[in-house]
Amino acid sequence: MENKKIQSRKKYGMASNVIYNMKASKIWDKKLFYYQLLMMLPDVASAGLGVLLPAQLVRGLEEKWNMMPLLFSVFLLAFGIWIFEMLREGMQEYLYRNSLSFHLYYEKCCFEKVMNMDYEMLEDPQRRELMENTWNVVRNEFGIRNSFLNLPKLLGGVLGAGLYGFLIGRESLLLLFILILNMSGSFLLLSLVQKKHEKFHKNLGRFTAKASYISRQSMEKTAGKEIRIYRMMDWFLLKYEQCLKEIDSIYGHIHNWYFVKGAAEAVLSFLSEGFSYGYLIYRMVQGGIDVPEFVFYMGLLGGFGSYFGQAVYGVLSLNSVDTSIGYIREFLDLSESLWDKEGIGGQKLAFIKKAGLKVELKQVGYTYPGAKKPVLSDISLVIHPGERLALIGLNGQGKTTLVKLLCGFYHPTEGQILLNDIPADRFKREEYYELVSVLFQDFCMLPMTLNKNLTGHFGKEINKEKLTWALKMSGFYEKYESLPEKGETLLVREANKDALDFSGGERQKMLFARALYKEAPFVILDEPTAALDPIAENELYMKFGKAVKGRTCVYISHRLSSTRFCDRICLLSGGKIIEEGTHEDLMEKKGKYAEIYEVQSQYYREQDRRINREEAGDEQRGF
Repeated sequence: MENKKIQSRKKYGMASNVIYNMKASKIWDKKLFYYQLLMMLPDVASAGLGVLLPAQLVRGLEEKWNMMPLLFSVFLLAFGIWIFEMLREGMQEYLYRNSLSFHLYYEKCCFEKVMNMDYEMLEDPQRRELMENTWNVVRNEFGIRNSFLNLPKLLGGVLGAGLYGFLIGRESLLLLFILILNMSGSFLLLSLVQKKHEKFHKNLGRFTAKASYISRQSMEKTAGKEIRIYRMMDWFLLKYEQCLKEIDSIYGHIHNWYFVKGAAEAVLSFLSEGFSYGYLIYRMVQGGIDVPEFVFYMGLLGGFGSYFGQAVYGVLSLNSVDTSIGYIREFLDLSESLWDKEGIGGQKLAFIKKAGLKVELKQVGYTYPGAKKPVLSDISLVIHPGERLALIGLNGQGKTTLVKLLCGFYHPTEGQILLNDIPADRFKREEYYELVSVLFQDFCMLPMTLNKNLTGHFGKEINKEKLTWALKMSGFYEKYESLPEKGETLLVREANKDALDFSGGERQKMLFARALYKEAPFVILDEPTAALDPIAENELYMKFGKAVKGRTCVYISHRLSSTRFCDRICLLSGGKIIEEGTHEDLMEKKGKYAEIYEVQSQYYREQDRRINREEAGDEQRGF
């Protein structure tokens, strides 16, 4: 599906990105926008008066002006310089200080984008790569804020070089040509070094990523246990040191190229300035210009070189801004959802909830982006309203992918899914999710109150009667009532120091209560009890089956002992359904299901016999 992946990276021009960034700054802070444009005026005006002041002083001395007129003219020029300098410094300080937080604008935009994107898009490898690059540039505030410091330099450089070049050209077009030739040489050298910098910097990412991974793992609690138990410290230190050496070597190559650039620029400047100063001296000796004009043009030569270089530097320094804004724009321009925007409407949705849900898969297949083979193919299945279906299979057979399709996280690459004979892609995303409740093996609790985690009501009134029912049916009610703060108990200690922690079994009951409270007509249990023993798992499934009676349920498991209470069992292997029927039917067929069941049953029977022997031994020893 062409719209499900990024075909090629969209390109934006530097000018387009700079304008986009300026418009964003106007939304964030209008002063940032206007100061970028206006700071060049006091900058060039101050420098221009600085060039004019010594020439005026020399002219006054040469023409023997009276002391007061001379001092007054110098004072006016100096005062003008001071006024423009103060104005420029004020603008620059505001840009420097307030641009530090501007990256938060893009961070907010990107965060909203991620929150609104389909789950499938978050897992797409190309989008993930783009997302990671985008977050890197967004969270590096200095990369984006450089635009607020370098754009005024670019504009000031263009204005100053244009004004000074015009004045120099009036005296000699040859002199102006020599200066431009020198600056162009510097520009080409800088461009060459920038390309070399970029070439080496691409290799840098490989080693910084490795160093970052090693550093991150060294601080992870889970990895920390294995590192210490299996004595991996020496390996981590060795690999980290190797990465640092490679990084240092790359920076060394970059530094060498900048050294070559500096040496070449020094030679060019020596030749260009030697010719320029020689030409002005020759003109003064020949009587073409007087001493004050000589001083004035000397100032213009220095100012032109400075402004031309400033303009060139401004253009090149905006390359990093161009790259950053390019990533951001590309990410923000991605489509957010493949779901229908209109949906089926609230009336039809309410009818489905009341009537019960039929789920039908018609020749459904799914191939992951970039994969050569489908992980699921030709899945045809009808789950009737109120039916309890067990979807089983060994690891790696496609169960997780099928769950994501049923949850609406993925869209089939082949075939279609229908809810009550309505194609799934006719629903709005929010409508589809309203019909589904899922218990995952991996779960997330938010750093909020217990009630908010159980109900999902943020700022809305909680149905206490329904919550009490869900807590009792899940077996969490007694624990809930024993808490001093009850539903106001905070969760997640990493975010709330006063939060309460729960055991694994208690968290499982919380998840059951959360799923029951939603009262969705379609319930999926994706191995949420994988960490429990078979007896405890079966007990929880039986209790939950009673609580969701009348709803359409799918139970995902690789333990066959927990699926006997289901109305129907489907065995998934190689991305296809290979056996289907009740437990008794499948056992009679003596196929793959019966084979797996016998193997697992033998293990559980042996485990029970061992436990009984240990208990009998304890009794004989008097324990």
